[in-house]
Amino acid sequence: MYKSLSPNLLVEDVEKSTEFYHMLGFEKVAQVPENGKPQWAMIKGGDVSIMLQEKKSAQFDLPFRFTQGQNAGAFLYFDVENVEELRSRIDGKVMVLKDIFSTFYGTHEFIISDPDHFVLIFAQDVK
Repeated sequence: MYKSLSPNLLVEDVEKSTEFYHMLGFEKVAQVPENGKPQWAMIKGGDVSIMLQEKKSAQFDLPFRFTQGQNAGAFLYFDVENVEELRSRIDGKVMVLKDIFSTFYGTHEFIISDPDHFVLIFAQDVK
């Protein structure tokens, strides 16, 4: 039934967030407006797509979100091929919340925060 999921993250600065996710291996595939300072962008890394939308533009599209209080936060969980390589590539460039650790369910993971404090978890299956 479902074919894909592309979360839309509300961010302060689309360009800054695009640069951050580029460091993680994502490429920008679209932006609105096409020229100038973007209010929205679609980024893609492998089969994973994420939308980044400027908070100010979301106030127009989703006014209830700003009048009814904040929504619940979300953790984004990425299944990656090589957690050690990714962790070493971003060393010193991101806020690490928890360095590489082993889980009881057979993964090696680490946790970081993006510029808008979204929690990103990167995991590699080691079973």
